[in-house]
Amino acid sequence: MTETEVIAGWIAPGARVLDLGCGDGRLLRHLWQTRQAPGYGVEIDDAHVLECLKNDVNVLQMDLEDGLATFADQSFDCVILSETLQAIHRQEPLLQDMLRVGREAIVSFP
Repeated sequence: MTETEVIAGWIAPGARVLDLGCGDGRLLRHLWQTRQAPGYGVEIDDAHVLECLKNDVNVLQMDLEDGLATFADQSFDCVILSETLQAIHRQEPLLQDMLRVGREAIVSFP
């Protein structure tokens, strides 16, 4: 079972999802196709943002080091940080922000 499939198993059908450090948007696309879970991705890398757009994924180009002030409290059912935590310098504030904007958080490591 792939990490994508494991994460998808934890997402309720129709859940609103925010994927931080979403890469090319593959996870969000999978969640939409298999769980009908609409979502947004956050990515800083220009090439990944373009890949998200090609994959028909809603993406915002942002630096996670700046926090998640763009998002209102409890605006998502689930916030995902998949294989990205190790790239963040200020980890604790980001984790706190994840719990502010989402009811649940999923963090995975490479």
